[in-house]
Amino acid sequence: MWTSEQRQRLAVEHQILQREGFDQFSVYHQPSGDTYSASGTASSSSGRRYYLYIPIPSQYPFQRPPLYVTDPDPLRLFDGSPVSSLGVSHAMHTLTPHAAGWPQICHWRDARWHSNIVLQKMFLKAHIWLEAYEQHLATGRSLADFVPTMAETA
Repeated sequence: MWTSEQRQRLAVEHQILQREGFDQFSVYHQPSGDTYSASGTASSSSGRRYYLYIPIPSQYPFQRPPLYVTDPDPLRLFDGSPVSSLGVSHAMHTLTPHAAGWPQICHWRDARWHSNIVLQKMFLKAHIWLEAYEQHLATGRSLADFVPTMAETA
């Protein structure tokens, strides 16, 4: 299922995470199903902790991977409802949630994704999303008030 180039790329991705100060995240290989994922715990500036999970699609790096917040579960909005109940939300920068109910962070538009984007950049965007999410919790305002939307390609 995975080419040698993809396996090598994922090994390099792990090295980038460790080298660039994102060593709380790792790339994992699950031999039983020959699948890959990246995950780890992000801490916000307030000290709250969030577990982030990226299942690596078989077409990586040419296909954009999803990025989920799996803990706390459920992740709640200012009003107490689950973030995942929003589904796709421009205001909250979320995409279709995982079948398990985890919210998916919108980190890159499909049309803007390219194979030079590394997992470290996805985790960086997740940190930004989490800081905006905490501002949402404090104020009730949408994430779009704190994080601009990536422009469409021309």
